[in-house]
This record gives sequence, C-alpha cells and structure tokens, in this order.
Amino acid sequence: MSERAKTAWLAVGVMTFAGAMCSAHVGKLPPALPLIRADLGFGLVAGGFVLSMFNAVGMTLAVLFGGLADRTGRLRMVGFGFACLVLGGIIGATAHSVEAMLASRFIEGVGFVSVTVCLPYAMVAASAPRDQGMVLGIWSIYHPSGMAMTMLAAPLLLWAFGWRGTWWFLAIVSPFVAWAVLHQMRRLDLPRPSGAPFLHLALDALRTRGFQLIALVFCAYAFQWVTLMSWLPTFLTESFASDLSFAALMTALVVLINAPGCLFGGWVIRRGGRTGPMIITGTAIMALCTLGIFLPGPPVWLRIALALVFSFAGGLIPPALFTCVPRFAPSLRHVSAGNGMLMQGSSMGQFIGAPMVAAAVSLGGGEWVWALGPMLVFCAITGIAGHLLGRQPAPGGSPVSG
Repeated sequence: MSERAKTAWLAVGVMTFAGAMCSAHVGKLPPALPLIRADLGFGLVAGGFVLSMFNAVGMTLAVLFGGLADRTGRLRMVGFGFACLVLGGIIGATAHSVEAMLASRFIEGVGFVSVTVCLPYAMVAASAPRDQGMVLGIWSIYHPSGMAMTMLAAPLLLWAFGWRGTWWFLAIVSPFVAWAVLHQMRRLDLPRPSGAPFLHLALDALRTRGFQLIALVFCAYAFQWVTLMSWLPTFLTESFASDLSFAALMTALVVLINAPGCLFGGWVIRRGGRTGPMIITGTAIMALCTLGIFLPGPPVWLRIALALVFSFAGGLIPPALFTCVPRFAPSLRHVSAGNGMLMQGSSMGQFIGAPMVAAAVSLGGGEWVWALGPMLVFCAITGIAGHLLGRQPAPGGSPVSG
C-alpha cells in the first residue's frame, strides 16, 4: 500500500457512513425491544441475549475474519458483510419466535464484523500520512453515529411502520450503501487478495501483547457504554414511567453525543494526548456518572444529563485504541487482524454486558441500583488495562503513549 499525497476525504466520509449503517442495525433494537418483547412474548433476560447475540460472532471469530480479509480481499469481505446484514434483517422482520430473532441477530453480527474489520485499513489507505490519526479518529464515530441515527428515527419509524417495518426499511437501504462504499474502495490502492493461509495472522495477533491490552480495554469500555445505551430506554420507561418515544429520543441523544466525544478524542491525540491518561480520564468520569445515574434520589433530568456526560467522556477511549492498532501491528498484513482483535474485545464486552446487568437487576428484585456492581467493576478494568497499555512498548521499543 503506497502512501497518498492527499487524503481522499470523500472516500473517508462514505466509509464512515457505511460503518454507521452497520451500527444502525445495532441501534434499531433498543428502542424497539419493549414492542418486540410484547409481540413475541419473552422476558428481560431473554431480551438481554437478543441484544447481545449480534456480538456472538465478533467475540469469537473477529480476529479470524481480520486475517481472512487479507486472504480473500477487503472488497469481497465488505460485500459479503452487507449481504449478511440484509439477510439477517429480512429474517428478523419475519420472525415469530425468540429463536428466530436470535438467529437473525447472529447473521447480522457476521455482517457487522465482516465490514468493520476491513474498513479501518481502507480508511488508512485513503489518508495521507499526516492525516491518518485524524482519519482514524473520524472512523471511531461510526458506531455512536449509526446507533443514534436509528434511534432518532425510531419514534417515527415505529409509529409509522412498527418494528417489523423498521427492519424492512434498513434491509432495503443497506444495498445502496454497500454499492457506494465498494465504489469508493475500488478507487483506493488496496492490496490484492493474497490467497495465503490466514490462520497465522490471527495467531500472531492473539500473541501480540499490545493487541491483547487493546482488546481488554475495548471489552471493558464496551461493556459499560453499550450496556447503558441498550438498557436506558427500559430503565426510563420502567423506573420513571417515561413515554417510550421520550425514552428513545433521550437515548438517541446520549448515543449521539459520543460522536463529538470521539472527535474531541481525535483532536486530543493530534495535540499529543497520551493513550494511558486519555483512557483513565474517560473511564473515571464514566464511573462517577454511573453512580449518579443508578443511585436512588436524583431526578430523571439529572440522570439524563449524567448519561450525556458519561457518553461524551467515553469518546476519549475509542480513538486512542484505533490509533494504537497500526503501532502494535507486526506488519501491514496484521492490521486487519489487529482490528479484528479490537472488535473481538468490543463484542465480548457487548455480549456479556446486557445480560449480566439484566441478571444483576433481576436478582435485586428489579431495582436498577444493582446495575452498579458490574458497571463499576468494568470501569476499574478499563482504567487498569488502559494504564498498562499506555506503558506498553511498541515494536520499536518506545511506549505507545509517549
């Protein structure tokens, strides 16, 4: 992959939007979940697994998918990923049981991982060297932007078409986004499919100490952030008798503010911000906000304000992690496997987060204060692992945070 003289900003924008479309398939579920539970007849813990099934592939196979991208080519992987998103959406739209919903979310998870392990590499290929940190900071907004995009539209879509119509809408729009991103990727200097064995790339990634710490930080961060975003509509409706549309709108705003938080994190990195302090600062603020959100007493408006601060401060963490991946990669061929390991950590946190918090709340008799236990434990893990990551030497021998 040769270095570009100028950044292809159109390609950067289209690829970020494509990532956001993948994340829209994550964001469509939380505001619709109360309707789906009522329609299909399943409980809170089963709902947690429906939320988390999207991540089952990511937490087990993302690093292999990253290695596979080098063998088959990133264009093919992205096309395959969007095809899975469409198929999973159609199965979900026609589901009449919790088992069918779980299957649809699993297939959508395959699509999500296939696309998101490939696009960071393509983003670097589209950027000039001086812009790579900023471009990866921009890429880090894809997840909150996609979730928020769907959540903001959810009240209108759910009112006009119901939850099944919302699933159909995203399944119909996704192929057009796939065409646009594949068109832009064909104009980049991407490596041809190597045809070489890919398992060793995945094994190298799994053995790389820096990648291990990146995955652990993203796992613990995603546990906190995605769990709060997933359960916030239910928390507001069940604990404060909020209207579902109001709860969905507030959750969308909380998700959306993570995007400027990520852009701020990218700016901090460009100004010389260090990985360890950025992660520790972000998770410390998240921990304080978590206490205010779930402890008894504060009014609902204060809890929403704290959730906004929680989400913005969390934006310091993803840009720091995405920019670490190329630094720890043993070679360019390992970058996608490294991104796969990052996604594997993220998916693990998302998978265990929603059902673990649901189980804690259920054990507490439905009192959401019990969510503090698992949330604060994973805040501590984020901070400790972030400190270790900041002190971890890159392959050249200098600390990555330096």
